[in-house]
Amino acid sequence: MINYADYTFYTTEYKGNLSIGLFNSLIIKASREIDKYVNRILTEDVVNNLSFNDKWQLNYVACRLCDFINENGSRKVTSISIDGVSKAFKSETEIQNEKKSIINNLPSELTRYLWFKI
Repeated sequence: MINYADYTFYTTEYKGNLSIGLFNSLIIKASREIDKYVNRILTEDVVNNLSFNDKWQLNYVACRLCDFINENGSRKVTSISIDGVSKAFKSETEIQNEKKSIINNLPSELTRYLWFKI
């Protein structure tokens, strides 16, 4: 299994700001999440044979998922209230819809034969 983006792409193309250590732990999770939504096993050869645009798009989605997992992965509290000021967090439905919108940006080359709509 391979990871679909590296820290260089994350910082230079995607313009992310996670530390390298955090990115390296999250890219594994992000890449395995992508594996759930593609129509074949993505080996290094398959990824290298994608068009430039499709490979860039795959890298970008992987990076966006890293940020998404970092932002939403451990959130268990739905709201807090301190001194009468309330803060509501995203609902589970909002989180799932945001994840779907990220996944829907995968290259069609990798998702076109799937029988379901993400």
